[in-house]
Amino acid sequence: MFSEFKPVTKAEWLEQVIKDLKGKKPIDSFNWKVEDLEFTPFYHSEDAIDASPINDGRSDNTWEIGERVVIQNNDYAAANKQAIDALMKGVNALLFVLHNAPSQSELSVLLDNIQLEWISTHFRVNDSLKLAESLVKVIEAKEQDSGEIFCTFNSSNSNCFNQSDLFKNAMAELPKARFLTVDVSSDNDVVNNLAKAIKEGNDYLEQLHDNGFDLTETHHQIQFVISLNDEFFPSIAKIRALKFLWKQVLSAWNTDLKLVSNIEVHLTENAQSDDENYNKIKATTQAMSAIIGGANRLYVYPSDSFKNENGTTFSRRIALNVQHLLQQESYLDRVIDASAGSYFIEELTEKIAEEAWVKFQNKF
Repeated sequence: MFSEFKPVTKAEWLEQVIKDLKGKKPIDSFNWKVEDLEFTPFYHSEDAIDASPINDGRSDNTWEIGERVVIQNNDYAAANKQAIDALMKGVNALLFVLHNAPSQSELSVLLDNIQLEWISTHFRVNDSLKLAESLVKVIEAKEQDSGEIFCTFNSSNSNCFNQSDLFKNAMAELPKARFLTVDVSSDNDVVNNLAKAIKEGNDYLEQLHDNGFDLTETHHQIQFVISLNDEFFPSIAKIRALKFLWKQVLSAWNTDLKLVSNIEVHLTENAQSDDENYNKIKATTQAMSAIIGGANRLYVYPSDSFKNENGTTFSRRIALNVQHLLQQESYLDRVIDASAGSYFIEELTEKIAEEAWVKFQNKF
């Protein structure tokens, strides 16, 4: 069928556009910017860049559906109740935000009746190694297999390399755990955000190397936590660019290091308005950009979390339904890197990655 139609060049196409616009030139008047980068909305196959496909070892685009549980007033029983309710509604990635490191007995209450081998469990805590020690004991008491439990630790004051023996023991006890988290979720500036992320990731690689760890066995310890704003296409490109950049960093260390993608995405309160209904709608497009970009784990916060971090039971359910609909009805989990081949997104990804790489090389 296509042989019956003469190929149209970009110049011919733009000529027709100018004619339809009665002489107005669209090239400059319709350009738009992402931070300091300028893009045209008129893309053609002639603009296609030679982009390599993103290969992070995944066989599909499945992501983990998460819910954040903030422990308030040290009420671990209430947090456990919320966690179990979330699991019953289809969550498979629990994130516990701990303002204080819990004791072993408190952690037991928090994880009561939760089969940790069946889900992934994540902790935001000050002292990750201390919590890991308690977690191993709780797992033993629950008669579960610590070798089969996937968990991560996000600590703003990581002390892993100051306590290398404890770190090695924790990795041995929890072989599927990840203790090194690069959390840049508080900054929404795309280019600076990515430059900062790969710098901190590279710092972790340096510390692993300097402390005698084999990078081929430990580079997967590093995970990234980012947030997204309201810009749909730049958000897709941000996640794709992060994968490209991290692959570049790993290759610079050792060409045999395979890209292990572990990107946790948060749709945060600072992206919300004071209109809860609007927040529900906006969360859907933000979640779509995260998933199309290739997020491995996603947290859609309740529409009223700007008033209460945990939200209400109803708002939490709606936030979860956004992910269920995108996975079970829209089937966004079936196509890896669905935006690949889009001339605009490919160029957006490349330019954002190039700018971030320059900042990284200039000791951002």
